[in-house]
Amino acid sequence: MNVKELGSYLYLDSGTLTPVLKKLEQKGYLTRKRNEKDERVLDVAITESGEALKEHAVKIPEKIGNCVALSPEDAMKLYEILQKLLGSFDVEE
Repeated sequence: MNVKELGSYLYLDSGTLTPVLKKLEQKGYLTRKRNEKDERVLDVAITESGEALKEHAVKIPEKIGNCVALSPEDAMKLYEILQKLLGSFDVEE
């Protein structure tokens, strides 16, 4: 995945995403490499350490959910509303 695609997926611009990716690369969780066909594009790939971390990260939403006083139905409604809200923003602006 390249940085632009990742930014769109996470609703983050490159100025916000770049320091995060640099830190994750320093910790060995991902690699960043210029695209061979287009030097303006930065490709990002998860490492083996990053995959291991991902296994732990998938448990975080459930742990957070256990700390919030929302029913599963209300949590789903909130999620749907947030998705609509995020979908209405243009990341490029």
